[in-house]
Amino acid sequence: MAWFGNSSLKILFGYILICLIWGTTWLAIKVSIFTLPPFFSAGVRFVIASVVILIALRIRKYKYRFDLKETIFLLLVGLGSFSVPYGLVYWAEGRITSGLTAVTFAVMPFFAAILSRIFLRDENFTFWKIFGILLGFFGLIVIFWDDLRIGSLGTIEGILATVLSAFLNAAVAVSVKKHGRDIDPIFINLIPMALGAVTLLATSFFIEDWGALQLNLSTIVAILYLAIFGSAVAFGIYFYLLKHMSVVLLSMTSFITPLLAIISGAVFLSEKFPSGTLVGSGMILGGILLMNLYGEGTPKSNIVTPESREAPSK
Repeated sequence: MAWFGNSSLKILFGYILICLIWGTTWLAIKVSIFTLPPFFSAGVRFVIASVVILIALRIRKYKYRFDLKETIFLLLVGLGSFSVPYGLVYWAEGRITSGLTAVTFAVMPFFAAILSRIFLRDENFTFWKIFGILLGFFGLIVIFWDDLRIGSLGTIEGILATVLSAFLNAAVAVSVKKHGRDIDPIFINLIPMALGAVTLLATSFFIEDWGALQLNLSTIVAILYLAIFGSAVAFGIYFYLLKHMSVVLLSMTSFITPLLAIISGAVFLSEKFPSGTLVGSGMILGGILLMNLYGEGTPKSNIVTPESREAPSK
């Protein structure tokens, strides 16, 4: 199958795992902001995640050697993947519904396909790839059709902020695929998440009321889940997968996670399933299946030439 390389089961398990984790983080975010301001909650999430990553690196006895070029690259990853995008999405959700946010953010695979075609030589731009993306995107629209209401300037601003967030995430994914192949998938999260923690908490300090902070058991559990699993674990897996699979196919998790968010909301918060859930889910899964079977073609990086067979290993 075109989706996987030699470690097919490991990659499949990782893909499923980040879908499950990020599909349930929407529920955890809802719980965490019941009593905490959103930017403060996100900042604390990344503080804890950074500590968890530090502990994991210490256990693995990872030896970091300072490299100015690599550090600047990681700071840019932090701005483009954590600081600005999370701020934009949290800001947008104050202006548009979560369903409209999910559909709008699902433009990420389109950005990933375009940027991959421009900057990554081994990423193909095929008919089935585009058809699979369109099928999945329209499946998401079918599910959240009742939430797709545009009628105010605030709504337009929220949509534009979410689109920018999706573009930045796609750009970071392509950049890491191109320039971050040699960076440890766990370490690559440390500086970006730490930067995200600082910028989000700083933003919270200036625009949110810290005097109204409240903590309870459910809030603490939600933040710990978001920090440990939704951040440290999931992003470690995500950056590992970026090294072994298509950026576009990996970005299509943005189609799956809203569907899992609906299920978790129905199970834990007694929320109703949207009327188009069944049809839309079939379209999403069909789009991903088409991408898996036909969309990738034969990546150039997987073509083995006679010279490469005979070359001695270093």
